[in-house]
Amino acid sequence: GQGTGLGLSLCQRIIEGHGGSIRVESQPGQGARFRIELPVEAGPVAEPEAPVAEALPPVRKKTILVVDDEPEVAEVLVEVLAVDGHQVEAVPNGARALEKLNECAYDLILSDLRMPELDGPGLYRELESRRPDLCQRIIFLTGDTLSPQIREFLEQTGTPNLNKPFVPGEVRRLVQRFLEARP
Repeated sequence: GQGTGLGLSLCQRIIEGHGGSIRVESQPGQGARFRIELPVEAGPVAEPEAPVAEALPPVRKKTILVVDDEPEVAEVLVEVLAVDGHQVEAVPNGARALEKLNECAYDLILSDLRMPELDGPGLYRELESRRPDLCQRIIFLTGDTLSPQIREFLEQTGTPNLNKPFVPGEVRRLVQRFLEARP
């Protein structure tokens, strides 16, 4: 059906993350051409790891609800978080999340922002009125931080967020820090 409009913003973030740039060149009736420039450099040099301060034992055995309409993303998140001993369930949208939240207590909710039926901001607003305590347990996942509406929503709520695409280590570190900070 309809895309989410995230393709170019994801491309821009990836390209700029590698020190490059993307520009569009367009003329009426001629279509559009995207010019991508990436720096040419040698591969990264492995630096010796700095000594790590004594870390606290990882927080384990928490219940986590993943809310994402992309089955592949939800499946990866479930697998990544289960490695740390968490019990993880996934639902495809905010409406199903509300049902699950009525059935079970969750220590953390990882939610996409753009979904059918009830999106992330809609889920957050519902929780504000029904279960405000859960608003402090949400981390949003998004590929759309370039949108003024999404940026404004994240700033207003002060919720942590993780940009897509992400790597499993990023997710695990963010979840660990989040759970360590909350009793």
